[in-house]
Amino acid sequence: MQRRLQLYLAAGMALLLGALVANYVQSSTGLHALKLIEQVNQRANHLDYLYKLLLDSETATRGYLLTRDPSFLLPREKALPEILETVIAIEQEGSGNPELRMATAQLIEKASGLLESLDITAEQSQVNPTLQKHWLDHGRAVMSAYRLQHSDVKAMLMADNQRLVEDSARSFRNAKISAVALAIASLMLLLLAISSNQKQQALRDQITGLLLNKNTHLEQEVLSQTQELTSLATYLTTVREKEKQHLARELHDELGALLTAAQLDADWIERKLPADTLALIMQRLARLRQSLTSGIMLKRRIIDDLRPALLHDLGLLEALNSLGEELRQGLEVDLEMELPQEEPSLDDAVSLSLFRIVQEAFTNIQKYAHAKHVGLALRLNESSIELSIKDDGVGFDLNSPKLARHGLAGIKHRVFTHRGSLDLKSSLGAGVAIWVTIPIRSIENRNQP
Repeated sequence: MQRRLQLYLAAGMALLLGALVANYVQSSTGLHALKLIEQVNQRANHLDYLYKLLLDSETATRGYLLTRDPSFLLPREKALPEILETVIAIEQEGSGNPELRMATAQLIEKASGLLESLDITAEQSQVNPTLQKHWLDHGRAVMSAYRLQHSDVKAMLMADNQRLVEDSARSFRNAKISAVALAIASLMLLLLAISSNQKQQALRDQITGLLLNKNTHLEQEVLSQTQELTSLATYLTTVREKEKQHLARELHDELGALLTAAQLDADWIERKLPADTLALIMQRLARLRQSLTSGIMLKRRIIDDLRPALLHDLGLLEALNSLGEELRQGLEVDLEMELPQEEPSLDDAVSLSLFRIVQEAFTNIQKYAHAKHVGLALRLNESSIELSIKDDGVGFDLNSPKLARHGLAGIKHRVFTHRGSLDLKSSLGAGVAIWVTIPIRSIENRNQP
């Protein structure tokens, strides 16, 4: 379709160019014909002027013969140079018509004969006045012959002029016909090009509509899949936390009870054994009591990791301060914390997610960052709650295919669970900066029954 449109446009341009060339050629031909007509008219004017000069000379000679007044010969003498110049001009003009050239030569010859006859008549009339009538008749006959030749030449010139006019008219008529034909052809090609363009536009509109519908369908599918993934992430996170809470209760209730009972039994054994027997196993009994104490402490630490007691008992701020103290104790790091003065009123799930995000980020800093300065900020505004965590550690490449490492996938899932946004910036040697924003609407919706 596009190629056909290009062919139409190329053909239209070729026709327009042909029309311009044809108009130029016809205009040149017409100008040439007008120039030839002008030359013919100029030659006719020269012939008429020569005829006038000769007629004036013949009239002056006749007046001299009748009156014998020499003043009649003065105009003829003054006209002789102009007659010679006009004859030369006629000879130089030439003609493309051989018959006209021959007739013109004969006319010039008769003009020369007429001048000679006028000179002879004037001279002979002075010598023999009785021959005056003879010379008058002779001059009249020569003038009549010249007049006839002049009429023939003028007739040929007018015929040539008419032929040139007809040729010029025919040329202009052909040019007009050619221009109209080319204009019609160009108009037809233009209409074909417009029609082809309209078809292409209609096809493009149809394709655009199909693509728009397809994109809309794909966007709906992506939105649906995103919602499903968000729901799945929320479900998995909730199930994971519930499993942790269940495991923490089991450890506290069952394992805690067993360890406490074992410690009580060790104390009873120490009281009941005789002194001599006790001295033999005292070292092992002390090691048993120490192992039981370590087990109880390990149990408490595991329970705190599975279900942060400070978060449930004292709130998010105290839990975050506790994480900060653990980070300071584990690393020689300068930690700057910016927390609200009062405990924010948040849903338990949001508080737990914020706590887990900070916990995961601090764990990554301890394991991988080698940071010297860490910043933590929690801000609550009218529309959202914002959490930022920054460090000056080694950082990592965001374009790495292993971007989901170091617990970042878990952070993403927790943020998307609450319809929040996560902004992560890092590069090698430039540390890591994490910005988490959770909208208030999400919090309020979760608090609604």
